Amino acid sequence: MEQNELLHRISNDDEVAFACLYRTYQPGMRFFFMRYVHAEALAEDLCQELFIKLWNNRKQLADVREFRPYLHVLARNLAVNALKRISVSQRALGELLIHYSGRQDAADRRLVDREYDMLLEEVLSRLPQRSREVFNLCREQSKSYDEAAKALGVSRNAIKNHMVSTLKVLRAFAEKQLGVTLGLIASLLAIFFAGH
Repeated sequence: MEQNELLHRISNDDEVAFACLYRTYQPGMRFFFMRYVHAEALAEDLCQELFIKLWNNRKQLADVREFRPYLHVLARNLAVNALKRISVSQRALGELLIHYSGRQDAADRRLVDREYDMLLEEVLSRLPQRSREVFNLCREQSKSYDEAAKALGVSRNAIKNHMVSTLKVLRAFAEKQLGVTLGLIASLLAIFFAGH
């Protein structure tokens, strides 16, 4: 199918055309992200985010004349933003750990750890059962998406979709309820998982 026709069909909500586009470009974009972020799980997440963004903005695709450069600009922006978030998260984690270890004794740390554990468990308890299972396998048991998919008898894409939606819920809850930034969320999750 010709590129302009494919984009036109996608802009008219054609899921089959979008699946064709995904199959064509996903492997190359995953490789593209790996070159930027040097982390397989993050590259997979960014690739998934890229195609979700394409689908969500599909009405604009009919106006795109040169798709490959358009796709690479979107991908580069996602990768750069991810690297910025990681940088901020690492700085926040460093500051939090300095504060955390320098100002609290062991009993205080255990109390704070329990409070963070309870908060995270509360948020996770609101998720669908399957999303909790996926989160448990991928984050708490450090399973790869492939391993989690095999364990649950679902596709790798299903695992990615569950993780993307779960992380969005965690991010939104923390930002809305706690006024916490993304960097601090990453720091809190790092502390939570270090204790498990």
